Amino acid sequence: MTEENRAGFETVEEDYEFLDTVEYEGDTYFILIPATDSEEIDGEVFVMKLVEIDGEEMLEGVDDGELFDIVYNIFKENNKDEFEFLD
Repeated sequence: MTEENRAGFETVEEDYEFLDTVEYEGDTYFILIPATDSEEIDGEVFVMKLVEIDGEEMLEGVDDGELFDIVYNIFKENNKDEFEFLD
């Protein structure tokens, strides 16, 4: 992860667990799950876009269902050997 991407991630680090970043059409997306002490993931996944607002990098939730699916499917393809996906 680049220093630039890491800066955007620090704001959500306490509440979410970072899984990966995905590059799509020139934008960077973070794939996150809620932070928990459990080893089990309940299936809730967040796709957040790295954006710049007033010169500051921030993460913004992806509300567009089609974009979410595209980015999440890229994540799944890139990580098919790391995670077991239950589609």
